[in-house]
Amino acid sequence: MKKSIVAIAVLAMRSAPAITLVQDGLPTATIVVRAEVLEAKPYQPARRGVDAKGGIKLAALDLQHYVEKISGATLPIVADSAAPSGALILVGASMLTESLAGVKIPSGCTSERKEEAYLIHCKDDTLLLAGNDDGPYMGTYYAVAEFLNRVGVRWIMPGECGEVIPQASTLTFADLHIEERPAFARRIWWCNQPPEMFVEASLWKLRNKMQVADVEIFSWPTDGSLSKFTPDLSLTNSRPELFARKLDGSLDTHLPNLTHPGAARIVADKIIAAIRDAEKEGERLEFLGLAPHDGMPMDHTPDTLAEWHQSFTDWVGRAGVPTERSISEEWFRFINRVAEHVVAEFPDFILNTNGYANRSLPPEGVALHPNLSVMLAQIWPDTLKPFYHPRSWHSQVIAEETRRWCELNPRVYLYNYNLTMLVTLLTPVPQVQKMAINYRYLKQWGLLGFANETRLPIMEEGIITRYMRAQLMWDPNLDLQATLDDYHEHWYGPAATPGAAFWKAIETCILDSPMLGHEDRILPFIYTPELLQTLEAHCVAAEALAVAEPYQTRVRIDRLTLDHLKAYMAVHAAEFDGRYADAAAQMRKMIEYRAQITAISPFLAMPPSKEGRAKYYGGDHYWGAIDRRDYYQDLADRMSGKTGDLIVMADRIARFALDEAAVGKALRWYEPGFDRRDWQDIDTTRPFYLQIPGTYTTNGVPYAGNMWYVFELDVPADAAGKSLQLYSPTVPGEAWTWINGQYCGHRKYLEAYIRPAPLDLDVTTLIKPGQRNTIAVWVNTGLNRTQAIEGFLGRLFLYAPKP
Repeated sequence: MKKSIVAIAVLAMRSAPAITLVQDGLPTATIVVRAEVLEAKPYQPARRGVDAKGGIKLAALDLQHYVEKISGATLPIVADSAAPSGALILVGASMLTESLAGVKIPSGCTSERKEEAYLIHCKDDTLLLAGNDDGPYMGTYYAVAEFLNRVGVRWIMPGECGEVIPQASTLTFADLHIEERPAFARRIWWCNQPPEMFVEASLWKLRNKMQVADVEIFSWPTDGSLSKFTPDLSLTNSRPELFARKLDGSLDTHLPNLTHPGAARIVADKIIAAIRDAEKEGERLEFLGLAPHDGMPMDHTPDTLAEWHQSFTDWVGRAGVPTERSISEEWFRFINRVAEHVVAEFPDFILNTNGYANRSLPPEGVALHPNLSVMLAQIWPDTLKPFYHPRSWHSQVIAEETRRWCELNPRVYLYNYNLTMLVTLLTPVPQVQKMAINYRYLKQWGLLGFANETRLPIMEEGIITRYMRAQLMWDPNLDLQATLDDYHEHWYGPAATPGAAFWKAIETCILDSPMLGHEDRILPFIYTPELLQTLEAHCVAAEALAVAEPYQTRVRIDRLTLDHLKAYMAVHAAEFDGRYADAAAQMRKMIEYRAQITAISPFLAMPPSKEGRAKYYGGDHYWGAIDRRDYYQDLADRMSGKTGDLIVMADRIARFALDEAAVGKALRWYEPGFDRRDWQDIDTTRPFYLQIPGTYTTNGVPYAGNMWYVFELDVPADAAGKSLQLYSPTVPGEAWTWINGQYCGHRKYLEAYIRPAPLDLDVTTLIKPGQRNTIAVWVNTGLNRTQAIEGFLGRLFLYAPKP
């Protein structure tokens, strides 16, 4: 397949094969490198310390290795000083490349890091595979990877099981000259993974022309990196005006006073000192990352609030909550001051900060210093829909804000969350169509690239998403359908058609759904019974066609993905029926399916864990498989006689009314005798906005405010004399409860992602055994519409805990 590429030149000189590398299983060409490369140790992928000689040596060894895998022939590797004859494969610059007429190998490295390039030049009996190997670049390695790609090798996922190797006893290559540069200068993602998996993952990235040595390509503005440069703590008494203030007026020693010129000067002087210290050690500090601590840092100094703060509510905040406002204006004015001082001493220095949390809104009325770079990390929005999707106001807003950032600064790059679901059970959420749309826009807007956070288990986004992300980072304007066809043909072989249909069906279901968000709490309302039936049909068809390895194993990955998804939906069906023991049993099934996927490749999945670093490797460290299994079992125990006895479970249908003006409490809507004939029935296991007309716009803006749920419970007489607890597993937002007209209690505000989010009240003195009891719950979603709080999302029940 001829790829659509970002190329300086593409010239096919003639169609006939020009060089024969292998003939009938015997080597007919020699790999040539510089003498010092031949003596070098091959590069061991690392985040720091790229070695040009080692990188070229690794490229030559990879070429030798994969040609042998294709043909069985081992091509010799010799030094350029050996005066080799016959067909030559020149890997990297050498004495022999200097005589190639009209061929200039890319080179050079500046602090802008935009010089990456490689070339493939084949004419007569000479094949040149070389690129820019200066600084952190791996151009020659990319040239070898592209050559191998052109002869049919694919690295679909890390590890040997992800390789696709064609078989041929004769290997030839036609005359060709191409030179390629990436569309995006930064093509990075990181994840928590066992150290022993790092090298294999890094090699996969390099073979797909991504980057590994991130700390040599730019400087991360990590959370809290500002603290090394803030005024010394010894100044808190003598010069407290240099420090920010917290809401209560106390000093924030981790954040400088953003409007005080002296504070900016101190930060700049410490950066200048760091640059000079590096010079003394023989290093050149070209850029530096600077960011405040994580969370919602804010300077409440009166001068800052009066002079620079604009009181915009950030998307992650709630209107009217002073600590949840945007600080973009004051932060970037402060960073401008710091940059001005530093650049006066070092004109080419780049100061890298982030637009994250309460700094992700583009600042209004602020021109950014030309030596700034901004890592934009928009953690708040929906992760499922592409830019400008008609069903997602999130995608419309995020597109325009990203475009605006790119107008403000020429070095904006994204810290995207590849992991998609920040809270997850690793069910499939492919993102190919979204990436294909977004990356083209991002290239048009001038985005510098990506430094993304991802999750180790590939099973969540699917192999196809992980693979296509790398291809699109290199060239967002590639022929999408041709690239997908190439992927499916190489990966699934005879099962390509149902294999492609399997993942497309999931993604289509996601894109067609009205649901928005970035936690898996939305997924039970996206996946449908019809989708599961469709996926089953595709799996059966693929299994019938994949009659041999490796295709059987590849189709089995999809089968296990589907079985895992079916168990996930069974978990929620059981939960919403109040069958918590069944929910726990289905969670155990999910864990077992995951173990079977892990046995195929740990890159696909890792076992869930609650221990140390391992809890991050599994990808579901918060409210993950173990948490949910144990929680459902705990609920079952409360009802089964082990730790409690079920008294009565409320019907899943309750009476419901919106309370936009918050008058319900004053008008005593909670009274048993209140007339609710005009109220609506609502299913308490589905978000209210999917049921109540007018509470969800066509582009996904939900109602925000107050609402009432009223339940009628017939409590048996034998509940008399027992301690009674009212419980519901999931009521996000804020809640107040009345029992039979008597106030019972308040459950504090909980953000939408928090689980469990129970309503848990001692109602012993308020319940009337042997009678019908009226339970009224007043729920407030909070004013942050980005979270789309669901209201009640689970069954309400009364149980008697064991003493």
